[in-house]
Amino acid sequence: MSGFDDLFWLVEVVDAGTFTAAANKHGISSAAISKRIRLMEARLNVTLLVRTTRHLRMTEVGEMYYRRGKQLLEEFNYLESSVTSANEQLSGRIRINAPLSYGLADLVKPINKFMGEYPELEVVLHFDDRTIDIFSSDYDVVIRIGELADSSLVTRRIASMNLVCCASSRYLEQHGEPKTPEALNSHNCLVYQQDDTFSTWKFSKDGQSTSVTANGSLLSNSGDFLCQSACEHQGIVCLPEFIARKSLDTSQLVPLLTDYSIGTLHIYAVYPSRHYLPLKVKQLIEFLKSQLNTQIK
Repeated sequence: MSGFDDLFWLVEVVDAGTFTAAANKHGISSAAISKRIRLMEARLNVTLLVRTTRHLRMTEVGEMYYRRGKQLLEEFNYLESSVTSANEQLSGRIRINAPLSYGLADLVKPINKFMGEYPELEVVLHFDDRTIDIFSSDYDVVIRIGELADSSLVTRRIASMNLVCCASSRYLEQHGEPKTPEALNSHNCLVYQQDDTFSTWKFSKDGQSTSVTANGSLLSNSGDFLCQSACEHQGIVCLPEFIARKSLDTSQLVPLLTDYSIGTLHIYAVYPSRHYLPLKVKQLIEFLKSQLNTQIK
C-alpha cells in the first residue's frame, strides 16, 4: 500500500498548494513529504511536480496522475465508509444453520419474532444435523447442541435444557417402573447412537453419580424417531427436553427417575470470529439468548 500512501501525499500537497501547508495540516515535516514524492517519482520514472522557491506546479503527466489519483482516493474512502456502515446496519441477509429437531421445536417463534422486529433483514435458515465447518461455509452463525470439540471456534451459550428419562404408561404397566438408575439394566432402552460407541446415561442425586450403559433392541441417530417409538410402547428413552416436551405435555410419555438429575445440554451459537462481528449477527445472538432463556424451562 506504499504506492497508495504516496498518492495520498501527492494529492494533499497539490490541494494545499505547498509542501509546508500540507505538512502543517498533518503535523509532520515538509521534508518527509518531499522525500515520499521524490521516491514515488523515481519509482514511476516520471516528474510529477516542478518545484521552485516560490511556486509548485504539476507536469502534464503529474496533472493526469493527480486527477485520476484523487478520484481513486475518493472512491476508496467511499468504499471504506460503505463497508463500515453495512457492518453497523440491521439490514441485508443473515444466514443461519441449526439442527432440524431443535430448530423446529424451539427456533420457529424466536426467529419469526426477530424478523418482525427487524423487517429490513432477510433470514436464510438451513437445518442440518451434520458437523459444519463454519470457516469454509457461508453461514454467519451456526446453532449447535452440546460441547464442541474444536477449541478454535468462537461460541456463545444461548440456552440450556435438561435431559429427561421417560416411557409410555402402557410400557410401564407391562414392565414396571424403574426406581433407580441400576434398574434400567432390566429394561429395554431406546438408544440414541451417532457412531459405534455405547450410549451412557448419567444420573446424579445427593452428590452421588451413577452411570448406566443403555442397552436395548432399538438404536437410532434420530431423537425424534426414538421419542415416537417410546410413544409406541417400545421402551425407556433418555432425550433432550425439546424432543420429549410435546409427548410429555400430552401424557403420551411419563417422566421417570425425577428425583435424579440426568444432565444438562447447552445450546451454542457458533461464529467464525469475535472481532468485527456484524451488528446484525450480534443482535441475533443476543435476541436468541433472551428469548430462549425465557422460553426453555
